[in-house]
Amino acid sequence: MIKREKKGKGTLIAVSAIILFLGIAIFNFSRFRLHKGIEVERQERIPVQITEVEFKDMKWILEETGEVRPVVEVDVYPKVPGRIIQTIFVERGDYVRKGDTIAIIEQDTIKAQLAEARAALDSARANLKVIEANLKVIEKDRVRMESLYKEKAIARQKLDHIESQYSATCEARELAKAEIRRAEAVFRQLKILYRDHKVYAPVSGYVSARYVDPGAMAAAGRPLLRISREDELKIVTSVTEKDFSHIRKGMKAEIKVDAYPERIFYGKISLINPTIDPITRTGEIEIRIPNNGLILRSGMFARVRLYLGERRALVIPRDSLNRLPGTGSYYVYVVEKGRAVLKNIKTGITQGNYVEITDGLNRGDRVVVTGQNRLKDGVPVMVVDSQRGSYSEPGFLIEEGEI
Repeated sequence: MIKREKKGKGTLIAVSAIILFLGIAIFNFSRFRLHKGIEVERQERIPVQITEVEFKDMKWILEETGEVRPVVEVDVYPKVPGRIIQTIFVERGDYVRKGDTIAIIEQDTIKAQLAEARAALDSARANLKVIEANLKVIEKDRVRMESLYKEKAIARQKLDHIESQYSATCEARELAKAEIRRAEAVFRQLKILYRDHKVYAPVSGYVSARYVDPGAMAAAGRPLLRISREDELKIVTSVTEKDFSHIRKGMKAEIKVDAYPERIFYGKISLINPTIDPITRTGEIEIRIPNNGLILRSGMFARVRLYLGERRALVIPRDSLNRLPGTGSYYVYVVEKGRAVLKNIKTGITQGNYVEITDGLNRGDRVVVTGQNRLKDGVPVMVVDSQRGSYSEPGFLIEEGEI
């Protein structure tokens, strides 16, 4: 009987302990849930400013970059390699006219060869004069012998002998003439070679580079200097495949350079490459710029604007764009039901502070323009200071109050 009473008390104590433990566990769990709920309620709502995505008439402008280069640029090579450059008459920056002598290559050897060729030519001409003088004497003797032979005053043998001399002298005269022609050809060739020892400017322009100094050896593959015309310049740049079909020859271009930040220069598209580079998916175009007053200089960095017309575009402010690290892709945050939602987008043309959106957004979407540096996908946000007119460009509406 006593054992049963003890056993009952032990069971009662165990049950009570279990109930107490469960109660404590339920209490702690409830406190944890309550505390977590309070933390959720207290989670910070990040203040942001938004703008509404809207359509806008935009000027279709392409902005490209390039380097200013001369239209005509010539490297001047020596025609006589393996000789010492004796004199160079120009320095960088000098203006030369077409045909001006700009350098002389060592001429001692060619002068000696010319003197020898002249002597050979004079000798050949003197020899011809001697032969022609002899021929005149023989011609007179032949005529006299023919007359005597007709009168039967001399034998046929003497007439044959004089005629043989006459024929041989005629042949010698022809050989002498041929020798003169050969000597004249050699002399002309050496005169050309002598002229090649002088280097002439092939075009008019400025000496933009000088690669050698007097005393250096002229080499066939090494230019002496470079001449460029600066009165007309060009810019070669590339246009993406999607815009390439809209480019036309003669289209006007606006050019700005860092040297004259407040000035706009104007040019025209003069050349359009007929093919697209399969690697870069771009096509090259060339823009010609008249350089009146020689204000621009070759090598300047240029920013080019091409006006292709107007079109209706879905746009957002550039300030709302975020770039994915290490890529050229963009994303924005859109406010939906009080939270920031990350959306990847594709962009098109840019005008001022606005960028065309070609994919990823719809008209009426509310895009974050200020405060996005603190955002993550899904975090709560609070729209503040979003009065109409914060962005004064027509067509962009910013609603007041929270979403």
